Amino acid sequence: MRIVNLYNQKGNVTAAGLSSIFLYNLKDLLFPLNYQQDDAAELEPTYLDNFLCAFDWGDQHPLFSGIIWTISRIFDNPEYIVSILILLFGILTIFIYFNTLSNLFNYPFAVLGTAFLITSPIFNTYSVALKQYNSEILTSVICLYFLQKNSKSLLAKKDYMVLAVLSLFLFLLSFVNILMLFLLFIYLINKITLKQTTYFAAFFASVVIFQRELISKIQRVSNGGYWDSFFLNTTSSSEFFDSFYFLSQLFFKSLFPIVLHPLSVFLLFISIVFIFIRNDLIVLYSFSAVSLLYVLSALKLYPLGGGRTDLLFLPFLIIIILNFFMYISENFSVLKSSNSFFILALAYLLITLFSAQPYYKNETINPLLIEIENIYNSEEVALLVTEEQSHSFLYYSKKLYGFSYTSTQTCSFESNINNLFIQKNDEKIELIKEVQNFQKIILIGIELPNTNGQLRIVSNQLIDNGYLSNEEKTYPGYLKLLYFTKG
Repeated sequence: MRIVNLYNQKGNVTAAGLSSIFLYNLKDLLFPLNYQQDDAAELEPTYLDNFLCAFDWGDQHPLFSGIIWTISRIFDNPEYIVSILILLFGILTIFIYFNTLSNLFNYPFAVLGTAFLITSPIFNTYSVALKQYNSEILTSVICLYFLQKNSKSLLAKKDYMVLAVLSLFLFLLSFVNILMLFLLFIYLINKITLKQTTYFAAFFASVVIFQRELISKIQRVSNGGYWDSFFLNTTSSSEFFDSFYFLSQLFFKSLFPIVLHPLSVFLLFISIVFIFIRNDLIVLYSFSAVSLLYVLSALKLYPLGGGRTDLLFLPFLIIIILNFFMYISENFSVLKSSNSFFILALAYLLITLFSAQPYYKNETINPLLIEIENIYNSEEVALLVTEEQSHSFLYYSKKLYGFSYTSTQTCSFESNINNLFIQKNDEKIELIKEVQNFQKIILIGIELPNTNGQLRIVSNQLIDNGYLSNEEKTYPGYLKLLYFTKG
């Protein structure tokens, strides 16, 4: 079965053209010399000897980590192969989504909706990053595809088998995909026979097997503190409406790269009214998905307006907005008989491409590592790295100088850089005692302008323990070397 079954050659060419624009827009960001530290952290399973250890390394995306491990056994530069895979997820998303919008609305609306998608700042950023998030938006459009296929003619036996395999694959790529997959099952439940349900046995079994990890992930999101400001505040009606309005604006900013007027958030509320007027199954599913996002945010289970966490829901937000536009075009003869929305799509595409550049955090660590080339394994100088920057430090030290990291039986690894110390990211944690045996210390980290982060916390700890700050060097992406001598 072909998942991407475009309805005609015109649609095929258009989807390919939009994918080309998408890639061209990212051309200056693709395949950087050094990926930033968050992405380098995804490459750490490559240090392990055992596939199962690598599989377990990704606590909410085990298969993604397992794929990275496998790729590293075949290619010398796994980060670029992983990046290509993520780009393929993005392109497949564009093709399936364009097909869905073409069948749901019409050609101009499919162009407009896909233009919204390929210019989304979040979609662009995480098409460059070495993260699993593009598998999440791919899951959303695959769910739309199967629901739409089922609404035209009941899914065949082979369709359910393919959906079952894809569900297992996508869930293991990212646990958060379970939200859209279960919502799809709810919409299909009255058409699934008991025999067809058995096709999903492996998927349901994997959910049970990983229930502890799922619960742990939910608890970290709910109680970790990082996402607290992205939960709807339900303490009072005024707090609720304030947070609802503010977080909805952030949700919109995940889709639109151009800063919209704050009142534009009411476009979402207006669009909701017209969901029930047109009463289309795909539109209702999209409304259910977006509603689920708001409910989970109110329950402090999933952040709203968190950027990368919005990616899963962007296809549904676009459909809700397009549904409103479609109603307008159907009820105003001037718009119905013209190519107004096709012109709008092209204008929007041109404006966003020329006025909003995609973003990827630049952290080129190689120049810094070259600076300390002769200090690795020194008996006189300690290399003290903040935990946040340790991921890229380890990976690119390995690439530049051939360091090998020893995989342990407990599914962890040990560095053979004898003078390397990694300081945990918590100001309450004391400075590592062993590092104080060195007369000289080089502190490595990152410090963005006008911030006081982990680098400065560790620097103050060194000063409090009798070290003198001698020199600071700044590198691309605000990476820093701080030189200390014991006073």
